[in-house]
Amino acid sequence: MNRDDAELWGGAVLLVLAGVLLFAPLVLNWRYTTILLVVGVLGAAAGALLVGLSRRGRAV
Repeated sequence: MNRDDAELWGGAVLLVLAGVLLFAPLVLNWRYTTILLVVGVLGAAAGALLVGLSRRGRAV
């Protein structure tokens, strides 16, 4: 697996985990909802950045 593939799949995994973190606290009524939402948003941003930069050349 080369670096581009690792960035693509790593970003995809981060986006999925961020999606879970964004919706699970609201559905399951977990404590520390605000902190989990912040971590979810930051994870989504990092995942989108990794997916966008996974190909050589200019970003999205």
